[in-house]
Amino acid sequence: MNKICKFLTLIILIVVVLLFGIYQYRTFIQTEIYQENSEHLLATYEQVNRTFTLFTQRNWNVLSDWDEYLQCISDSENAETVWHDFADRKNNWQYSDFYMFNEHCDFLTANNRKGTADSIRNCFQEMYSSGCPTISDYTASSGKHKVVFAIPLSHPFCLNNITYTGVAVSYDVTTVEDMISNNVYGDKSSCYLVNAKGHVILSLESQSEFLSEHENLFTFLKDNAVFSENTYDAVEHDLQKVVKGRAKFNSQGTSYYMVYQPVGLNDWSILGIVQTAAVNSPDEKIMHVTIAAITVLATCLLLLLLRLSSLNAEYKLKHQELLHQALKAQKEQTDQLFYGMTCIVDRYTVVDLLKDRYEYHEYSSNSLYPETGSYQNLLDTIARNYIVLSDTENIKISHLLNKDYLQKVLHKGNGIMKIEYSKRTENVYKIMNVVAVEWDEAGIPQKVMMIAQDIGKRHELENLANTDGLTGLFNERYFSSVLHRKEQKKLPFVLYYLDLDHFKPVNDTYGHDMGDKLLKAVAERLLKCIRSNDFAFRIGGDEFALIISAEMEDSLCMQTKMRIVQSLLLPYEIDGKTLHIGASCGYAVYPLETEDTGKIRILADQRMYAEKKENHRKAAESQSKDPSPNG
Repeated sequence: MNKICKFLTLIILIVVVLLFGIYQYRTFIQTEIYQENSEHLLATYEQVNRTFTLFTQRNWNVLSDWDEYLQCISDSENAETVWHDFADRKNNWQYSDFYMFNEHCDFLTANNRKGTADSIRNCFQEMYSSGCPTISDYTASSGKHKVVFAIPLSHPFCLNNITYTGVAVSYDVTTVEDMISNNVYGDKSSCYLVNAKGHVILSLESQSEFLSEHENLFTFLKDNAVFSENTYDAVEHDLQKVVKGRAKFNSQGTSYYMVYQPVGLNDWSILGIVQTAAVNSPDEKIMHVTIAAITVLATCLLLLLLRLSSLNAEYKLKHQELLHQALKAQKEQTDQLFYGMTCIVDRYTVVDLLKDRYEYHEYSSNSLYPETGSYQNLLDTIARNYIVLSDTENIKISHLLNKDYLQKVLHKGNGIMKIEYSKRTENVYKIMNVVAVEWDEAGIPQKVMMIAQDIGKRHELENLANTDGLTGLFNERYFSSVLHRKEQKKLPFVLYYLDLDHFKPVNDTYGHDMGDKLLKAVAERLLKCIRSNDFAFRIGGDEFALIISAEMEDSLCMQTKMRIVQSLLLPYEIDGKTLHIGASCGYAVYPLETEDTGKIRILADQRMYAEKKENHRKAAESQSKDPSPNG
């Protein structure tokens, strides 16, 4: 015993030293990687910064040249000639508009468009307030996001009785993105122009998606980022003070580098966000070396454990002998318990999992199965005739009663496994309790007893309470119950709401008896559109619902919808009459669209009525073109 304690102490000491060394090594390497890669990223985005600065300076020069031209022009005809020269340069400059303006937002473009630009009013007012050239962004009346460069004229210029005091050039944001940046790391990087308040002025990479749904960097970082290098407060302070910096953070399971540096214009900074995986790949060799070292150390530890195992061999032999005696006594008690249980059930089966044999006992004249035989053959017969009553998709009774599964779930001390199942072709419902009655020395079941009981009356009463009396489909009460159960278990499904079109004319023309028969025919077709683990409901009147118990993509949801609707559009032959109806259908996906099943019902219902409204509109248009009555 003392030797065992010494070996255990030694192993524990080695493990502690190993873990501490790995931690120190990992910390050191991560710090070095962060320092090196963040410096590299700062240099990379400094080039983007320079490109943007050159682009800005080019626009100041162009606008200053135009200011000088205006001061040399003395007549309106000559002004218009020079002004239109700028319109001819549009393809080379790639600008959106080149125009003069005044404090009232009156403008005149190079291609002779004029008017009042309310959408750009704030940009002009910012220039007049500061008295200096400005850069700003705005949303044009066309809905396009644009960037504008504006300078005040050194002297007002009058043309066609309108005095202009400023000149500007604007670009589509997408054009600026293409000119400034070319996606440094593809879809793994994003580059933005932000101000001191964290507002995103524009994206400088055409594929930037990181902040696509957020207008403010600070808000996003507070809600979604966990910093591992630097802190949020430090990042916010740097951007507000317009100084360069770097950080590392995690968001939604992905690690990112973030670098930023001043543009030199206003309070703007260039911000780059790059996935660490895009820049850390050269450093993976370090990880491999670490893994190799861990493997060597783990091998040494294994050798120590084997040595310890050999020393304990004698002790285990004695222990196994005692355990065998205990199991023998337990088996005798189990046999007595087994005999007592057989006196109070109608049928049971004892299965030897090791030998693949069973013994079937039933106290009735007509036995369901042979008294003995291969357990696998018995299992195949049961699987052909019965299905499990469960919301879990594709669960098979053959899987639940499989040897490996039984030995896994009925490990000694794990109690009883209960299965509710029904016959595939009849309304026969049963419950089976599977109990382990013999284990090996490791506590793994060797024999089990399966006890079956009929529960048909209970299910018959439940079906009456949950079924629509006319169509035989489930009713509104059971519909709510199924939705609640699926929400509790977080089981994915697709809900389809359906409402029949042109059903009322059938009732009015042929009577309610014919209408009831038509509803029954619709129910039969809906049942053919679903599987055994799906649900069909009649909500009320001519309104139905289907629950497809599966996680489906939108394309498959739409295909299923079309298949359901098309099946209902086929003619109905009832009592010698050929009837035609339509159907409007809407669907919603849980939990993809929302995790609230109440909202899922509302979404599906709204979409159904939107489609119904569209169907009515199309029918009205068709009747206006062809006034003849429908068939």
